[in-house]
Amino acid sequence: MKEKLLFFSIKHPLMYILLLAIVLRLLAVFFTDGAESFNYYPIPESWLANPWIVYISRLILGAFSLLIITLSYRITKIIADKTTALEIALLLSCFWALPYLSVHPVPQIVSLPFLLYGTLLIIKQDNLLKNNEIDKFHRTTFIIAGFCLGLGFAVSHLSLIYYIGVLITLFILKNWKGALMILIGYIVAIGLTQTIIDLIIYHRPFVEMAALFGNISDYFSLNQYILYANIFETGLIILVLMVIPLSLMLLFGFFSACRKYMLLFLPAALSIVYSIFAGMYTLDVLLTIIPTYIIVGYVGWKEYYKKSEFWTKRKWPIWTCYSVFALINTILLVGSYFYF
Repeated sequence: MKEKLLFFSIKHPLMYILLLAIVLRLLAVFFTDGAESFNYYPIPESWLANPWIVYISRLILGAFSLLIITLSYRITKIIADKTTALEIALLLSCFWALPYLSVHPVPQIVSLPFLLYGTLLIIKQDNLLKNNEIDKFHRTTFIIAGFCLGLGFAVSHLSLIYYIGVLITLFILKNWKGALMILIGYIVAIGLTQTIIDLIIYHRPFVEMAALFGNISDYFSLNQYILYANIFETGLIILVLMVIPLSLMLLFGFFSACRKYMLLFLPAALSIVYSIFAGMYTLDVLLTIIPTYIIVGYVGWKEYYKKSEFWTKRKWPIWTCYSVFALINTILLVGSYFYF
């Protein structure tokens, strides 16, 4: 049995990682607690009051969350290599907070597959153009990407910051047509989701958007002491959530690779900046950038590590850090099943 599993992991590494992710999420389905509440829509909340339906919803959400792993793998495979992509997939499958968050109706996590697929389409188009595999700009692809980003917004309105980062990046890269097509797709998605659903529930459009952004405005502050506190809180969440010492490597890699992977970096960076000015929603905003932050941070760190003579000659400190991270992550993962 052990030899078969080893052979399977070598022959089909991504499938092996996904099976591991499925096991961890199944454990979270049946052994974790937590309020079943969807932040925006009252109807699903009433459905989830039934314990039998709770487990079905958790299974569906857990299955949907596997797209976070596969899409992150595909993005990393384009910007880096297959080995790094598999490492990212393994990290996202076992990352201590994700199995719990993935099986509960957390809007920021449910929105991630939409955001990642939209991002993947843009990165794939850019890569094909650079490699001369296509000879012209595909408008439909960018419209679909914008539509997916818009669906992400429909699930989690705070992902608007992510979309703004994508749009600004395209302007910086002078991809005006791409930015326009994405805007069209985004508007269509918002128009469909924020009018039809709100008309059915509230009998008027854009009710939830107005309520959410009205609440957010109450928490903005330019008071220097509040900003210092928010900076400290945001930094602490990033370091603790990503688990020290790996979080320090990711933070270094994230900023060292900012120009090379701007399309992934800028949406995440803007979300971090936003969380500082709207401290009330710090964790909510940061949840929407977990995959992109990890991708840029890990790829950036790995590229630096390979080029550094100092670290390549001293591998034991790095492997020690990885081992410490694996130990802490395992403790937190097991703990999440009993205390969340």
